Amino acid sequence: MRSIVLGVLTAVVAMVGCATVPNTPAQQLAWQRWQARKPSGTIALGRVEQDGRLVVTGHQYEATLFTKCVEEAMVDQVRRGVAIGPQPGVLVNIYDH
Repeated sequence: MRSIVLGVLTAVVAMVGCATVPNTPAQQLAWQRWQARKPSGTIALGRVEQDGRLVVTGHQYEATLFTKCVEEAMVDQVRRGVAIGPQPGVLVNIYDH
C-alpha cells in the first residue's frame, strides 16, 4: 500500500512540475507568430516545439499560404529586433482528404 501511495504522489508531483515549466524564448516568439497569423479554415495548431517550430495540421492548399504568413511574421520579428536570425518554421501535417 505504501508503495502505491508513493507512486501516485510521485506522479502527481511530476505532472505539476511539468505544468509549471515556462515556455522557452523560441516558444514565446512562435506563440506571437501564431497569434499574429492565426489562420481560419482547416489549419489547427497541434503544438509549439521547444525550438519554436509550429506544428500544425491542415489541407495542402492552406498550408502553403499559412507557412508564407508565418515566415513573414518571423521576418518582422527579426526586423523589430525581438528575434535573431532565421527561426524554426512550420511543420504541417497534411490531411489525407
